[in-house]
Amino acid sequence: MKEKYFRTDTKALVGSVIVGIVFLIMMQVTGRIDGILDPTFLLFNGTCWAFFTGLIILMYKQPAGIIAGLVEAIVAMATGYSALAFFFLFANVIGSIAYSLIASNLSMGKLSHHILAMLGCTVTGNFCVMIGLIYALHLDWKIALLTSSITTLVGTIVAGILAKSVYGALQKSALL
Repeated sequence: MKEKYFRTDTKALVGSVIVGIVFLIMMQVTGRIDGILDPTFLLFNGTCWAFFTGLIILMYKQPAGIIAGLVEAIVAMATGYSALAFFFLFANVIGSIAYSLIASNLSMGKLSHHILAMLGCTVTGNFCVMIGLIYALHLDWKIALLTSSITTLVGTIVAGILAKSVYGALQKSALL
């Protein structure tokens, strides 16, 4: 990805909206699954968020990542699927920017590159969610740190592997 990380052509903007709609649907589904299982961990939701954040940036660069993230957070607030939805605004924007900055300096040809970019995304995004766990759900900071750390670890590894495989397949198919 060692090319520019800012792209405003029609293909990028329209493509990001289409992939963003899939992102929204998946976030709604995984958010509700996590709400049933344990709303403090956000394992499915966090992994899905990290995967789509990375994939949208790899495919369409910025501002597509920020736009998709903001739309997802606004829909999350509007549908009320999480008490943390307000904090998703910050998590999505900051995580998207962190991913872009790291990915723009790497070739993204190796799994380690995807894991590193995903680590930047999930650490920054889950820090914002941790703040939400403390202030919105009134969790003790140690519990919030633990749950955010577990979500970061799972999201980094699983979403990094998924992003590499899907992005590689898209490159091979000449859809990018």
